[in-house]
Amino acid sequence: MSGLKIARNLLPLILYTSITGCTPQGDQIPVVGILEWERLELITESNEPITRIAVHEGEQVKAGQVILQQDRQRTQSDLDAAVANQQLAEAKLQELVAGARKEDVAEAEAALETARTALQLAKSEYERFRKLHQQKLATPETLDKAKSEWRVAQATLALNQARLDKLLHGTRAEQLAQARAAVASAVARVRHLQVNLKHLTISAPRDGRIDSLPFIVGEQPSPGHVVAVLLVGETPYARIYVPEQMRADIRPGSQAEVRVDGVATVFTGRVRMISRDPSFTPYYSLTAHDRSRLAYLAKVDLLDAQAESLSAGTPLEVVFKHDTGNSADP
Repeated sequence: MSGLKIARNLLPLILYTSITGCTPQGDQIPVVGILEWERLELITESNEPITRIAVHEGEQVKAGQVILQQDRQRTQSDLDAAVANQQLAEAKLQELVAGARKEDVAEAEAALETARTALQLAKSEYERFRKLHQQKLATPETLDKAKSEWRVAQATLALNQARLDKLLHGTRAEQLAQARAAVASAVARVRHLQVNLKHLTISAPRDGRIDSLPFIVGEQPSPGHVVAVLLVGETPYARIYVPEQMRADIRPGSQAEVRVDGVATVFTGRVRMISRDPSFTPYYSLTAHDRSRLAYLAKVDLLDAQAESLSAGTPLEVVFKHDTGNSADP
């Protein structure tokens, strides 16, 4: 029985050693991982060729600093055409709002007066030919022609009266609404192209360091492709997988020591997050024996300023102490 009890007590140590490949030292439990930085992937929304790259890989950049520039000629031409169309729509609206010019009204009034005179003359001619026809001095054809000219004069008078009324009454509300909608559409088109033009300049959204520039000048990336990778944040973090046996003792805010391969300095770390769910196989599909092999993704921030010079991808080791997992969150 004593041999069985000893074997049970050694089981967690054996399982942990099979996972991490190392043995606990005193009250310290090491977990291996990789050094990472927060990454921002900057994508392009256009397939225009790259005309200029303003930075180099590894260079520190400030927020708003230009990283690369794509060709602007095509979008600029579309924008110029859209601006001209907006100006045309606005001029048309102003014309409708202003109404008829005084000269146009005067011209319509003169045409109406001319039509009245022509109508009086045509009526007089018709009356004259009607009397002559009654006296057998004019043919029926001549009378019909005079009557037709009188009717044409009446129609011409009505047409000129309608033209003058249209000028005096102003623009219809429906026409104004259509013109305003045309202006709004033109303005929206201009704004859309202005945004497209702005997005041809890829700038840093925040301070950071250029990690990767996949393209060179002259290449034509497709929309949605990553054209620059920016490492951001004041310091890096350790990306580790916490064994299932340690999960209950690790929580956000837990303190740790981080040892980076090839660096003598021991960095102070603090757990930023630890996954609620284990990686890979869901825990509920495993037996009690298999669950001991589960691991939980965690991120441990390196709090020392010296860590800002460390490179991503470097192997490291994180050491937790048993009593730190129960400390209060900061």
